Amino acid sequence: VVLQEDGSILAYLSPCLCASILERGENGDPSLSTKKGQPPKPGSSVELIGRAAFPCVCEVSESQSSLFSSHGATVSEGVTWQSLYLVVVGKYMILAEPDGSSEGNGRIVMSCRLSCLKVEKDKPVNANNGSTACRLMLSYASHDSNPQGIFFITQNTVDDDKLGTRFTLGRLDVWFEDAKAAGHAFKVLALKILKAKSDRGSGIRDALTFDDQLQTSSLFSNS
Repeated sequence: VVLQEDGSILAYLSPCLCASILERGENGDPSLSTKKGQPPKPGSSVELIGRAAFPCVCEVSESQSSLFSSHGATVSEGVTWQSLYLVVVGKYMILAEPDGSSEGNGRIVMSCRLSCLKVEKDKPVNANNGSTACRLMLSYASHDSNPQGIFFITQNTVDDDKLGTRFTLGRLDVWFEDAKAAGHAFKVLALKILKAKSDRGSGIRDALTFDDQLQTSSLFSNS
């Protein structure tokens, strides 16, 4: 417990309770070959037909190139752009590249829990630049210290060991053909994120109820 200068009191949550609230996993789709509670794995296949799959492109750094296959990439002015599909499956946002088959499947490049995301629409771009492309700006915040796929990590904070708190922050720009396409993707993704975050109440209830999973003495960190 920490007493602030303004008289307020902060009680830091321990890692186990943070994980229970922020990292609640759910497979959510039997078509993905994952174990319950684990995210869809990069390299596995996801069905795109019959889903709300949004075509998009993302910038790919040299360190991330190993995550992609050789097709679907375009280089412009020294920057590599990868054609992808953004799709929501269960509690996860997935970025997948077309696998080139006639079955309409995609190869998963990255998966991320919706509850760890925030999405914002970019301001309208000046039409004089000759491009209609529009982007969504994704922000990532998680108790997990490992970077998620192609997110650019902006901060990896570790507070005092006695507080036991760690947060990884990242960002990702996802570009769409035009404002209409970006707006449609934003509407669907924002709603799914809101719904996923609303489930955090269940995580708190479970953490405070089931002593065999989380002991009361370990819920809060001591300073």
